[in-house]
Amino acid sequence: MNANGKWDQALEPGWAGVTVTLTDDEGRSVTGVTQADGTVKLSPGTALSGGKYRIEVKNPDAKVYFPGAASARTDLTDPRVLSSNVEFVDLSAGKNVEVTTSFWSPEDYCQKNATLVTACQNASIPAPAPGTKRTLTSFPFNARGTYSQLTDLADNAQTGTVWGIGYNKVTKQIFSAAYAKRGTSYGPGGPGAIYRTDPATKATTLFTTVPNAGTTAHHFDVNMDEAFIPAVGRESLGDLDVTSDGKDLYVVNLHDRRLYRYDATHATAAAPKASYAIQDPGCASNSDWHPYGVGIQDGKVYVGGVCSGESTHNKADMRAIVQVLDPVTGQFTATVMDQPLVYPRGGFNTPGYITCDGFGWYPWTENKPLTSDGEACTNRTIQHPEPELSDINFETNGDMVVGFSDRLADIGGANLPATPNNPEWNVFQGGDINRACRGGNHMFVLDGNGGCVNHANAATNGGVQPLNVREFYPGDYAWAAPPHQETAEGGMTVDKAETSIPFVAEDPITDPVTGHGVAWIDRASGTRTPEGNYLNADFGKARGMGDLEVLCDQAPLQLGNRVWQDTNENGIQDPGEAPVAGATVNLYDANGNKIGTAVTNSRGEYYFDSTVTKNVSAADLVYGRTYTIKMDNPDDYAAGGVLQGWVPTRPNQGDDDQIDSSGEPDGNPFPAVVVNPAGAGQNDHGADFGFKKPSVDLSIIKVGPAKVDPAGEVVYNLIVTNNGPNDSSGWTVTDPLPAGMLNPHTSDAGCGIGAGTLTCTGGPLKVGESHTITVRGLAPATGPAKLDNCATVKGNEQDPNMQNNNSCVTTDIPGIPLTDPGIAAAFAVLTGLGTAYYRRRRHTTGAAH
Repeated sequence: MNANGKWDQALEPGWAGVTVTLTDDEGRSVTGVTQADGTVKLSPGTALSGGKYRIEVKNPDAKVYFPGAASARTDLTDPRVLSSNVEFVDLSAGKNVEVTTSFWSPEDYCQKNATLVTACQNASIPAPAPGTKRTLTSFPFNARGTYSQLTDLADNAQTGTVWGIGYNKVTKQIFSAAYAKRGTSYGPGGPGAIYRTDPATKATTLFTTVPNAGTTAHHFDVNMDEAFIPAVGRESLGDLDVTSDGKDLYVVNLHDRRLYRYDATHATAAAPKASYAIQDPGCASNSDWHPYGVGIQDGKVYVGGVCSGESTHNKADMRAIVQVLDPVTGQFTATVMDQPLVYPRGGFNTPGYITCDGFGWYPWTENKPLTSDGEACTNRTIQHPEPELSDINFETNGDMVVGFSDRLADIGGANLPATPNNPEWNVFQGGDINRACRGGNHMFVLDGNGGCVNHANAATNGGVQPLNVREFYPGDYAWAAPPHQETAEGGMTVDKAETSIPFVAEDPITDPVTGHGVAWIDRASGTRTPEGNYLNADFGKARGMGDLEVLCDQAPLQLGNRVWQDTNENGIQDPGEAPVAGATVNLYDANGNKIGTAVTNSRGEYYFDSTVTKNVSAADLVYGRTYTIKMDNPDDYAAGGVLQGWVPTRPNQGDDDQIDSSGEPDGNPFPAVVVNPAGAGQNDHGADFGFKKPSVDLSIIKVGPAKVDPAGEVVYNLIVTNNGPNDSSGWTVTDPLPAGMLNPHTSDAGCGIGAGTLTCTGGPLKVGESHTITVRGLAPATGPAKLDNCATVKGNEQDPNMQNNNSCVTTDIPGIPLTDPGIAAAFAVLTGLGTAYYRRRRHTTGAAH
């Protein structure tokens, strides 16, 4: 998740159900599927042979997932170093090899110690909160203490009270949504406002106004704003999220119970792109349905809400529901969680301190409850949490992390005096952070209903654990006051580069100061990590914070993978084929500027990235641009270079881009791959280059006379033919001429004769073409004799058939008869032999007698 090319076991769990294939040079395979821990063991057994194999790990969903960042590895000895999804192993002689690879959803990426953003909610009772009080504020993930390392981004005059917070990774803008809460005011945009804040300039503007968000006004000077209570949870806006590509903003309208979708790429939005009715899932009454939370994962939008039980006041009618919207069709396609809320929970665990201490969820009310679980609430202080499903996040393994807010804390507040409808009261809020895991029917089941591992015990929950409580995250108790066993205020974020989950909480620090801020729990064990960050004193132990968002950068890119020798010229990376080490690979931008250089390692691997190999800047390698990867170093192909005599193999063979060669001609002798990453983190490990030493079957046939009279002319024709399968770039013919042949000569421009040997060079020669060399000379003047002659051809490329590269011819020179003196003299002059005696040739005319 952090693009470091290593397996961080605490952050990156195994993935079950992934198909893995082991293939030999003959194309035979054995296949397995990963277990729950993400491992699978494959053995060639008797089904495969050769000792060297290709491992291929199948992408479960290529529309969502991409190869994780890998490291160029010199060996496979360390399983903590990540390989690409295609790997090559040697299992000969009983060897064992462990390979680790990964896929990732780019939206899960985050840098270490990223910035967190939340919002403080400011009380306007008994007096209006000043406009200068902070609302949006940010701090590093690792900040701990009191108001630690804060950067204030917006104030009360700019945003008023907000809850939902989202972040656009692309434009680097923060969005916050208005929220209805008793005793605190809306901002200048009213109940439907969404604000846009630039964290760099700290400028906040109104992004849009969601229609039909409610009309109930605050009256802080009338009965402590009591008339506003029915608007809480029913008007204004709930959760807000922005898609990882920065294109869309989704927000829940609590009043008309619709999900609104806005274009998030601009500074303002005059109107929504669309809105979708969030259908009642079958609550006891339609008025009981209250959607609120939003989560976005793997291209889907999750919307959560509760059946409040308010119409029946029956706990059995309370349910938590999560539905899924398909953004492409605009339809809600499934309900993935539908859970009862009657399970026991932590509460205020100090018997006798208060009479109603909230060990569960309770139906929504409009006033201070007078009884709870059959007990009279005689104290002014009460814990009686009313559920709102306010936030949805996802763990790396797909589990859902659910935030619940306590509505009663927003209608009751802290230390409110008596009014005509309510006695004096003070609320201890009791929100929660829960895990929901997949059940047997693939529906999510809450930890409280036994859906996940139960970590609850006295040691993990402040020293006291109520009976039968089941929690994955029991560490969400108040660090300063362990009796507060449920302190989460509904907002949290899962930063998958970190080992802990930050969440907005009551009493987040050890110093016993009442208030609110951010606390952390361990992602794996659910235990509390010491200290939080204290941020707000308003609203006592009720609820004083908005949502929490992590400002993750866009996922970085990685391009590249492997260069190899395609010895069988099929364009596929076969297991036994050797890598090309030491070859130079260059990366160019769309303007032809070289922005990165890599050299293949001993296993033929190369990568371009800013986080692992670090050979290109993050600013130069971003999605939405066109890049060209070239193997264009002339020295690699020159004499002594690692690719001398090699040429690119056939590109794009087969139907798997991960195991073929992608190098194509680029207007020069060198291959190139054009890459167009469409989105952040869409790593491409398919930029592979295969090279072949072209095989050319050259043959030679030497044609010459079977017999020549003494001193007669000898004519040899040497015929060189290219029988394929590739064109010949050049060839050499060598012919040691017979010692008895006189005055050898040729008119072929590529030939020469030295020290009695004919040497000819030529080329290129296309498949099926031939070239003929003619050599002339004179036979010896005396006989009998033989002229034995063999010629050989050798090509620039490898020759798969050396049986036809040599051809011989024998020419007989018979005994020489007496010759006419004129012929003898002429021969003597021609050969420079001076005077000689010859037999006279016998002449006859007419018929023989």
